[in-house]
Amino acid sequence: MQKLISHLIAVFFVCCAYSQNTVTVSQRPVWVDFQEYNEYPKVDLTEITQGTLTLLADYQTHVPKQEVYFRLVTKITDNVGIQSASNINAVYDPLYQKLDFHAITIIRDGKVIDKLVPNHFQVIRRELNAENYLYDGTLSAMLNMADVRSGDIIDFSYTIKGFNPIHDGKYSNSFILNDYVPIGKINVSIATKNRLNYKLYNTSIQPILSNSNGYNKYNWTVETPDHFQYEDNIPSWKIALPTVVVSDYNSWEEVVQWATSIYANNEPVSDFVKMKVNEINTSYETQGEKIKAILNFVQNDIRYLGLEYGIGSYKPNSPNKVFEQRYGDCKDKSVLMVQMLKELNVEAYPMLVNTTMKSTITKLPPSPAFFDHCVVKVIDEHENELYYDPTIYNQGGSYRKTHFPNYEYGLVIKNNNTAFDTIMSNSDNKIKTLEEFVIKKINAGAALNVTTTYTDVEADRMRNYFKNNSKSNIIKEYENYYSNYYSKIKIVDNPTFKDNILKNEFVVTESYQIDSIWQPMPLKPGFIAIEFIPASLTDVLYIPNMENRKNDMALPYPVSREHKTNIVLPNAWKIETNNDQVSNDIFYYDFSVNYDNKKNEVQLESYLKIQKASVLPEEFKTYTQDLNTIDKSFGYTILIPEDASKIQTETIFSVIGKLVFYIFLIGVFTILLVWFILKKKNSSS
Repeated sequence: MQKLISHLIAVFFVCCAYSQNTVTVSQRPVWVDFQEYNEYPKVDLTEITQGTLTLLADYQTHVPKQEVYFRLVTKITDNVGIQSASNINAVYDPLYQKLDFHAITIIRDGKVIDKLVPNHFQVIRRELNAENYLYDGTLSAMLNMADVRSGDIIDFSYTIKGFNPIHDGKYSNSFILNDYVPIGKINVSIATKNRLNYKLYNTSIQPILSNSNGYNKYNWTVETPDHFQYEDNIPSWKIALPTVVVSDYNSWEEVVQWATSIYANNEPVSDFVKMKVNEINTSYETQGEKIKAILNFVQNDIRYLGLEYGIGSYKPNSPNKVFEQRYGDCKDKSVLMVQMLKELNVEAYPMLVNTTMKSTITKLPPSPAFFDHCVVKVIDEHENELYYDPTIYNQGGSYRKTHFPNYEYGLVIKNNNTAFDTIMSNSDNKIKTLEEFVIKKINAGAALNVTTTYTDVEADRMRNYFKNNSKSNIIKEYENYYSNYYSKIKIVDNPTFKDNILKNEFVVTESYQIDSIWQPMPLKPGFIAIEFIPASLTDVLYIPNMENRKNDMALPYPVSREHKTNIVLPNAWKIETNNDQVSNDIFYYDFSVNYDNKKNEVQLESYLKIQKASVLPEEFKTYTQDLNTIDKSFGYTILIPEDASKIQTETIFSVIGKLVFYIFLIGVFTILLVWFILKKKNSSS
């Protein structure tokens, strides 16, 4: 019944979209400059993917009119491209935007076929970020064309009218002047009354400037740009493709002024909020404990939900409303936390960050559009500057040791602020693993006990993992993890955990029985071996698949791993000690082998720390060379003859040989002694 109701609600929303939002058709705006294109651009046809070639991508904006014109011309080069090219899709926000289509045509054998039929459009609300609890209210106008064939050229254009009123006519955007695949032509045109603040990245193409009817016009046009070689793991903050970024703002101070007006709250604090603050105030003694308690409340009791409709994508709800409804997005939760802290006379401010751009955000032209997240800055009674993310759940640690993601830079929403805060994360994010293998017999099984200690963000992650998953699912996943290394393994005791919230340490204990730990050696017949791999390091140390790079390569950072493996042997063996170290600006690696004679125990210790967030192209050679050095000593293998009886026989023979030798010596000594006594007796006679 519940599913049926949900389905009916979904149908209702779609029906509303059909009845209230229809696609209109109009002529191309007079301010748009019509762009020609080449049907046969000089591109490398072998680089075409997914069966389509973009002949023209045309983006034109008229800032005073608040209109954006878009035109795309695509050629289907293979039948696999028909599927994607047949679907026309335009996204807009009905709260402040209007969509006009101008043309949808297919050019086939020199003939133009009109495909623009307004009644064939479906206007639906898709909510692509619903899985992240973000709802923006945008609509998608979609048209699936019939009779599309390989070789067709599809040409469509539309205009979206209306800017988000929260920006008060200000404009900012970014445009990519190339692609990972071949492209015929890219055109970017912007008409504005103001002087446009722009920056270029990976290109020297300056705009063609003109003036018409009192408008300043900026135009960038690129035809058949050079092919851009894709490389994996390019950092999210790296602008790799040729890009132009534009903005109407001239300084970050202007952005702060805009934000302070948007985030201003003149509404008196409600009695309910005051009651909660008073409860926290009387329950804790120190200021730090109270700060942490308010953070915990906002993180864990105010659920994350973003209704990003219209100006709601930038303007937060009032703290009273957020407290009452017990949900909000990042900016809602941040302003509530700030207000609750102010009730305790703690200095606090909302702060805008970009979760992926890191230091690059400081190099962009100023604009609020380039931020995607809001967090909180707190200054405690000791003048310590602290940063918190209210959208994270179940964080451990004291108020001074709560993990804050490595966003690097943030713009504090505070009057007269003109610069970014530097907010490098001080978390180590260490995982310490202790594996203990007890091998009682050769060519048999082993007992395995594992203790893993998670800290910082890793502790937060594991805390949420155990909260969100059933006990049976956790057991299954843990068992499956080790089954990748040992084929016959079963859990002896279910995984247990200890959670030290204050220290933010999460300790997981596991216990297994491995029926068969020894494996035959294909390259050495008659021998068996056990290989011990510090698996916690393999998840961090990225091994590239190429020798040279043109772009930076991202690494997980900040991260460190400590992996210890103790192996109790069935008898005393000769084990050579060893220590290998590799150190550079990118990572530090240490591996050692020791042997405890009293315990018959091999002790392996591996340590890895990533020391920077990315590998620069000029560092790549050193990085790969040092990885190859690590590969030579990575892990540890015990190799012995497969026939355990031979080992035992050799040991027995060794013992018997010693006994025979001792008996022989005793016999010789006895004979000599008898001979000496007899000789002495004969002499006396």
